[in-house]
This record gives sequence, C-alpha cells and structure tokens, in this order.
Amino acid sequence: MSTGPRNYRSRQLRLRWHLAGPLFRLLAQAGVVAVAAVVGFAFLSIGNVINETAASVLVAVVFGVATVLQLRQAQRRQYTVGLLMNLQSTLTLSAADLWMAQRIAAHREIDDEVPAEDMQHVIALLDYYEFLSALAFRGFVEIPLLIDLRGGAMTRCYDLCRSYITKCRAEIGSQLYVGLETFVDEYARHVKHRILTPVAAPPDTLDGAAPTTAG
Repeated sequence: MSTGPRNYRSRQLRLRWHLAGPLFRLLAQAGVVAVAAVVGFAFLSIGNVINETAASVLVAVVFGVATVLQLRQAQRRQYTVGLLMNLQSTLTLSAADLWMAQRIAAHREIDDEVPAEDMQHVIALLDYYEFLSALAFRGFVEIPLLIDLRGGAMTRCYDLCRSYITKCRAEIGSQLYVGLETFVDEYARHVKHRILTPVAAPPDTLDGAAPTTAG
C-alpha cells in the first residue's frame, strides 16, 4: 500500500462508518446526543438548578438534533446524485466516461500505447473519481449511494489504470490517487461481505420443502 498505515486506517474507518447504514448512524448520533443530555440533566439536578422548563428544553434539543441529522442525510443524498449526474451532463466527463467504458468492455489496460489526446480522458476521470473519494472520506456524500451507483465503474477504471498510476507515482509522488485506491479497496471488501452474507430462503423453501406452484 502506498499510503501510511495511520492515514489509510483513518480513511477505512470513516468509510465503514458511513457504510454502516443511515438508520444505524442516525440512531448512534442521536444516542450520543441523548446521553449528553441525560448527563447534563443529572448534573443540573444535583445542584437543584433544573426545572420542568429546562427539562423540556433538553428534550427539544435531542429531537432537534435528530431532525438536523435527517436533513443532512437528505442533503448528502441530493448532493451525491448531482455529482454523479455531472458524469453525464459535463462534456469533458461524459466523453471520458464513454471512452473508459469502451476500454473496460474491451479489457484494454491503460499503458504507454494510449495516444496523448486520449490521455486527457484518463486524467479527467481519475481526477474526478479521486475527488468523489475525498468527499466520501469527509462524509460530504452518501457513500452507500455512491457505491451502488458508481462503485463498480470506479473499481474497473482503477484496475485498468494500475500500471499507469504506478508509473505516475514513481515520477510524481506516492500520494497520487491514494483516495481512489482506498475507496476501491473498501468497495471490494463491501461487495465480498455482501456476497458472503446469507440470504434467507422464502418460507415455502425452508427445511428442504419443495416450492409450491400455482394450479
């Protein structure tokens, strides 16, 4: 891995937190606020400072924070959709996306044989994917949505460009596209986990029972 272990682990943890699911994250964040409110309530009770009005304010704060968190989630989802739509609506990105899709379909790696005029497509797409990855680490986009809608394309693009990226890192610096690399690693882990997670069979096929048929 080309990144320092501490930075890489930090990015991993941030991604996994956002991949935990919106409901889980909402409950966890609301739980932290609730605990803080209870602690504050208990502290004020000891000093005989609190009254019914203050207690109502604490409850309102908890619900207010939960509402704000829900609003932020909706805003992240909308922002993520807008960023992904740029791949189709922006001329440079849409051309790069189409060109890369053709390379992926043909299983043609990016190497020194790529004409100079086509390298602009490679750079434009890798830069944009690095940008999306950086936003993901900071929680500015809805990561499950990004993974479902673009994770596969980002991974296949990175795989085709591995040799090119390795060469550029030797010439420019080891931090080039490390955000995308981390995102791709986590996408692979996420997909593997989803594949290995057993899916419950329909009730009429459990315990070896043959499925029923109409008629």
